[in-house]
Amino acid sequence: MTPTLVERGTKPFIIVSLIGVGAMLVTTPIEWPLLPWVSVAALVGSHVAARRLRETVVTGWLLITYLAPALAMLGLGDFRLWDLTPWFAGLTGAMTATADPTRWHLPVQWRAPLVGWGLVVAASWPIVWLRELDFLPSVLSVADVSNNGAGVPPGIALLWVYGVVAVHLLGLLLLDWLFATFDRNDRARFQRVVLMPLALGWIGAFLVGLYQSVVDPVFLNTGFWAAMGRASGTLMDANPFGMIAALWGAMGVALVVGRPRSGAAGSLSHTAHLALALLVLAASWYGLWVSGSRSALGAGGVVLVFMLWQLKGLSAGVPRGRLAAVGAAGVVLVGAVWVGAGSLSLMVGPWERLAPQRPSASIASVREVGIELWDRYGYGTTATQMIADSPLVGVGVGSFRLLVPDVGHELGHGRLEPDNAQNWFRHQVAEFGVIGSLGWMLWVAMFLRLLVAARPVERGAVPANLVRGALVAFGLGSLVGVPSQNVAVTVTFWVLVFWYTMLVQPSAGPAPRWCASGRTWAAVWLLTLVYTGGLAYVSWADFRVPYRAQRANWDYSYGFYEPEGAGTAAEFRWASSRALAVVPLTDRWIEVTAWTHHPDVQERPVDLKVWIDGEPLIDSLRESGEPIIRAVRIPEGRLRVVIETAVDRTWRPSDRGEADTRELGPGLRWRFIDP
Repeated sequence: MTPTLVERGTKPFIIVSLIGVGAMLVTTPIEWPLLPWVSVAALVGSHVAARRLRETVVTGWLLITYLAPALAMLGLGDFRLWDLTPWFAGLTGAMTATADPTRWHLPVQWRAPLVGWGLVVAASWPIVWLRELDFLPSVLSVADVSNNGAGVPPGIALLWVYGVVAVHLLGLLLLDWLFATFDRNDRARFQRVVLMPLALGWIGAFLVGLYQSVVDPVFLNTGFWAAMGRASGTLMDANPFGMIAALWGAMGVALVVGRPRSGAAGSLSHTAHLALALLVLAASWYGLWVSGSRSALGAGGVVLVFMLWQLKGLSAGVPRGRLAAVGAAGVVLVGAVWVGAGSLSLMVGPWERLAPQRPSASIASVREVGIELWDRYGYGTTATQMIADSPLVGVGVGSFRLLVPDVGHELGHGRLEPDNAQNWFRHQVAEFGVIGSLGWMLWVAMFLRLLVAARPVERGAVPANLVRGALVAFGLGSLVGVPSQNVAVTVTFWVLVFWYTMLVQPSAGPAPRWCASGRTWAAVWLLTLVYTGGLAYVSWADFRVPYRAQRANWDYSYGFYEPEGAGTAAEFRWASSRALAVVPLTDRWIEVTAWTHHPDVQERPVDLKVWIDGEPLIDSLRESGEPIIRAVRIPEGRLRVVIETAVDRTWRPSDRGEADTRELGPGLRWRFIDP
């Protein structure tokens, strides 16, 4: 295999993985039976249409990026994560039709780190899928099985994993598509095809947020956010709505500044530019305020600092008299936003939500607030514990939310609600470990250098610095949250990254040879294999669902039928071909009695196995129905024991003329003893 093929194989692999996870996403839920067909139609139809109407199709999908959740809510009467799959599919179809699906177009220096990160995600999610089904896919059909102490069933747990994978991979493909479609001289076309549709979508989201905050808090606003007094616009989630509002403060003004000024056809005057910029900023602040998002408030503050830094450039060409008038109008506008958000709005602003956390004028108070921002209700220490438990490969993509109730319980925080690590960087290390994080860590280092050192293109200083401000705001916001878990925020971030590269001078000189060498791409594939193998190992050895249930002390069982002879000394259970139970300990020794009841056991011996806490207890080829009894001591410190059994074949009494239709494997009895 040539080095070119080694590199080119990565993109089809990621695209196939994205389509595969999309297929899992649409076939797991049952609330919308037409979802698979609508998603396939969006994927294929968009791909075919985009080959003829390249820009129009992509523009349409980008236009509804911020509106898609509300459109799903209006059409279906409810909104769930998987309802966005047709949008995912449509955008994917358009991108694969308009950019070579076998060749990366990312900057050469970024290619190996970003693609390596994508490969880790694309190759490892099937391991997480198998693990959450305890490596037995039929578990998904067992309705009473939960995958954590909070009672989340495997189907719901995996839906979140699928969504996280789709967001990761779609973002990578979007960035590549942007580099494939626009070169550095295509700024006007980029604004028309990408930025303007997003801007129109944001205006729609803002108007809905305005309506929610002034007229009807429950309009297109789920009960949770309405009850909290927070607007979510059309995103059905107040936190991403607030973050996007903050980012569009900088993006909107950068768009305004980038328009032709006086003297060009269709241009606005300098004064009108400044007035429009103030209006955009006011809308941004109103949106982030009524969202109630504290991280969005911080991001908006960063954007405002960059705006003040660029004030001279923003006001260039405006006569002093008009500048004073516009400044006065701006003060009035800020006051109106403040009054409107504070008195007219039905929502709770971020400042009010920050009230319990605002420090007093003492070092101890400031230190306490700093600790709280870092730990955030125990999620920080829980993430740190996950990293300590699996430092090399993490807990698996999309798995933090699923494991956090149990790990938090083990640390004494109680059953934490499923949520993120309250810090994007910490969250990624917890899910991917050091090995799986090498790609994104290297890319972040490269991009930070570009963000700090790159010089704007000629006559592009103001928009470049505003976009830089939006990226800095996003990065700082990611220190106290994980805004990019929302796909609309992820799309906005990657668009900002690409936009910034268009507005700054390219790096001098060609990329180093190692960036495109066959050895580099062989190393990328090797890293992916090492990571996937490592995750498979820890998923079986440490993170199997029954072992998590044992450590966090909750019930988990499948494959056993209801007990027979309940309440008596002879109580036992029939098991199917594979069965498992996590049962509370009442003593340090457990005695297990197992037998087979197959009518033809003498002619066809049955292979019977029993494990206790993953260690073999019984491994016997049974040629009769005689029971076999074994006992073992359970180590100190354990609250539960994992009992697992398997046989190589089952039988049905109904095949022998009886009414019982169960698939029977071994009979099993266990009791705790003190020998």
